Amino acid sequence: MTTATSGPTTGAPGQTPTGPFAPPSPGLPLRGREHETARALRALRFVAGGGSALVAVEGPSGSGKTRFLDECVALARRLGYPVCHRSPLLAATDAPATGTAGGPALVVLDDVHLLGEEVGDALLARCRPRYGGSVAWLVARRTGAGPGRLDALLAGSAGHTERITLDALRAPASLQVAADILGAPASAPLARVLDGAGGHPGLLVELVRGMREEHLVRVEGHQALLVEERIPQRVRELLHGMLRDQPGEYRQLLRVAAVLGRETTVDDLLPVLRVPPSALLLLLDRAASTGMLAVGDTRVRFPNELLRQVVADSVPAPLRHALRRQAAAARSADGPAAPPAGPRPTEPPDLNGQEHLIVRMIAEGLTNKQIARRLDISPHTVNYHLKKLFRKAGVNSRIALLRETGWHERPGGSAEGGPLVRPGQGPFEGGGHGQ
Repeated sequence: MTTATSGPTTGAPGQTPTGPFAPPSPGLPLRGREHETARALRALRFVAGGGSALVAVEGPSGSGKTRFLDECVALARRLGYPVCHRSPLLAATDAPATGTAGGPALVVLDDVHLLGEEVGDALLARCRPRYGGSVAWLVARRTGAGPGRLDALLAGSAGHTERITLDALRAPASLQVAADILGAPASAPLARVLDGAGGHPGLLVELVRGMREEHLVRVEGHQALLVEERIPQRVRELLHGMLRDQPGEYRQLLRVAAVLGRETTVDDLLPVLRVPPSALLLLLDRAASTGMLAVGDTRVRFPNELLRQVVADSVPAPLRHALRRQAAAARSADGPAAPPAGPRPTEPPDLNGQEHLIVRMIAEGLTNKQIARRLDISPHTVNYHLKKLFRKAGVNSRIALLRETGWHERPGGSAEGGPLVRPGQGPFEGGGHGQ
């Protein structure tokens, strides 16, 4: 028998049963999860053959865990699992009796992290002996959260085990999701805007829905075209709400990191946040588990530019400038003095959306003709923007431009800007470039 348990209707005290992201539209296909689906299918087939399996599905809020569970239930049906829905908060002994003699069972527990440690542990402890042999456990939780017993079961299960992490979608899958919602594939300028969601499924869906609601896109012929580059209000409200829900120290980390750029360093954060390294380590662990920041050995990076822009925008402009000056002063105090490079503006230059993209492509080593092809503009227009950037930064060469905007500090060939970049109007906040 398959027992597909829906998400909890009530959670631990003080917790919200549902996440901030709206569920995907019914009927939309699951995109970009072929490898993960194959692993779940392997576990279901193992149980159908008489074994037992535990599949733990993990990911940050909005990564599509519930949608993935729905896909797994559909796979189980196709394999001949009978299905019965019930609430996971019911006692395991209250579950319906096994139907077909010797048939496999599927127990699906969604949003286990909302149950709280004690409730979740008790539920898993009571369910496991209830079903015994031929059972597939499918449990979803947020990364780094949920009952401790789940980790013990994953480590000590005698049957088939899978830990499936739902990471960001790759660009082709993201564009498929957008095409499913809009009814047509995205044009190149629209695809560039959608790339700002960083492959985060929930944020991507909200961005596409918001742009459609505010008529920022239109379908013409067989293609979805960009009408205006602007962050939809529903996306701003969503991300501001997520930021408000975070503890004060964590919210401060996100704001400071967003102001210092798409990518910054631990050495830049420590003097600005004025916290000991041990405290910053805990904050970075939380940021990595929620998916809001990607944390390396020394670098901290926002996986998607859309989130960074909205978070940075929540900081008043005078404070943004002060934070950047503070980080720059700390770097100067810690390192050797750099050789003079001629007159330098008192602040890093503001870059609008088009200029930001051009500087990024210069950092990638592209020529004017290559930039023109990528942006679908003429080389003459690229040259015009480049001269304008030189005047704005007070320089006369590409290398000097990268130095003034901080892009020369990118690590390991990354094209992301360093902490000196002073974001102005980003690719979602521009002056309405039509397409």
